[in-house]
Amino acid sequence: MRSRKIELGKCRETVGGWCSGNVRDLCGKVLWEKLVSDCLKCCTEDSDDSMSKITYSGAILEVCMRKLVFYPEVVGFIEEEKDKFPSVKVHYLFNSPPKLIMLDDDGQHKETIRIDNWKREHILQFLREKVKPASSAI
Repeated sequence: MRSRKIELGKCRETVGGWCSGNVRDLCGKVLWEKLVSDCLKCCTEDSDDSMSKITYSGAILEVCMRKLVFYPEVVGFIEEEKDKFPSVKVHYLFNSPPKLIMLDDDGQHKETIRIDNWKREHILQFLREKVKPASSAI
């Protein structure tokens, strides 16, 4: 693996000229932070993103019952939290990794999201934000 070295002159130019040869590591860090900062100027907050406004009428949590032992966070959600979401159904399908199948108003599949590594609180937060409350829930 080759490492990229930045010429001292270029480094000084990029970070405003205060970098000296004795602090190249610091210069590299400052250069990295400046590059990240410049890159993030183009980004928008998630709340402004049109994807964050998409909601679904329901969801199916699909998982293999035999593999549940490997997903304690999903088990915890199913056993203790699932009843808070009447429009979320659990389907057990052989060899299926844990995933959420998001449904539109007609009950049609719109998106599939793998949740293998999600914590229970992430599942809860996602469903609160993305699944419309059931009409019977107030």
